Amino acid sequence: MNPDWNKSLPKHLPAPSYAPPVLALGVMLMFWGLLTIWIISGIGVLAIGFGSVLWITGWGASRRLSTPQTRMTAPPVRITKTPSLATAGPWLHSYAVVLSVWSFAAIIAGALVTSQGTVASLFVQQLHRVLGISAGLLSLGFALWIRRAGWILFGLVVLDALLGSRSPGVSALHAFLAQLIFADTVGMAVTTSPSWKCEPEWTDDMSRCSLRLLAAITGALVVVQVALGAAVRHKVMGAGLHITFALVVALMIVCVGALVCNHCAQHRTLRPCAIMMMIIAGAQVFLGFAAFTARMMAEDNTPTVVITTTAHVTTGALTLASLVVLTLQLRRHLRPAVAQKGAVVP
Repeated sequence: MNPDWNKSLPKHLPAPSYAPPVLALGVMLMFWGLLTIWIISGIGVLAIGFGSVLWITGWGASRRLSTPQTRMTAPPVRITKTPSLATAGPWLHSYAVVLSVWSFAAIIAGALVTSQGTVASLFVQQLHRVLGISAGLLSLGFALWIRRAGWILFGLVVLDALLGSRSPGVSALHAFLAQLIFADTVGMAVTTSPSWKCEPEWTDDMSRCSLRLLAAITGALVVVQVALGAAVRHKVMGAGLHITFALVVALMIVCVGALVCNHCAQHRTLRPCAIMMMIIAGAQVFLGFAAFTARMMAEDNTPTVVITTTAHVTTGALTLASLVVLTLQLRRHLRPAVAQKGAVVP
């Protein structure tokens, strides 16, 4: 009989943090401002964002752990690499980064055109066309470089260019495809990076609820939310469904990010990716609230409405891209928990 059977196991308690009182103060100020002055609500939103960053990143908290943790060694698993992306050199990675930045610039210009509506300046319209044509030429070069995956990207860019400047429904599809193209370019930039060729830092997936599956489901929800947002911006539908579904998507992102941070607390790649995804998604929610409030309080085509709506669109593209990066990294570094059932436990 084990003499220590009645002793409690060591517990891992969270380190002290100022995040809970900061979040509580921010929530109080936000609701107080709804009844008094909107500036107080803005201060409350900033306090909530700052407290969320404190809580997620653990700034100012103790980094000591109650029990030492050892890094898991990589199993003798053979890693198969595609000859097109994983074996790419540094020049292809730099080219993919330039393509992703160029696609993001085209999204910003397109958001400016949509925010200004029919009064959009000729310079902004021409800038959007130039950036779109340049992105198409860059994607053609990428297709000639890596063949199959590049040709799929080039086909999406050509289709997106053909859908521009038409009816509201077609224009909404144009904006939706632009977001998918940017997320695709970011994924290619990640898979062509030098770090992608290094040995993965293996760790086990969650047995009851797979993190890789949760990330894939969240990605599908974000894609639906992006499509709803494009339909709302081009006045194909109202904003009610988009706002309601945003709460579901935000909750899923927070749940996935928190699970990754908890399950992979010492991982040098997965935890930072999850933190960055939650920060971008939080900024997206606050910008959506700001854009909706600005449209209610100010007239269209004013600088406040243009800036908030443009920032909301571009941050939405970054949210989808950050989730793509996290999904790729989860598939790279996590071992399926099912594969461990037949392992012999010493």
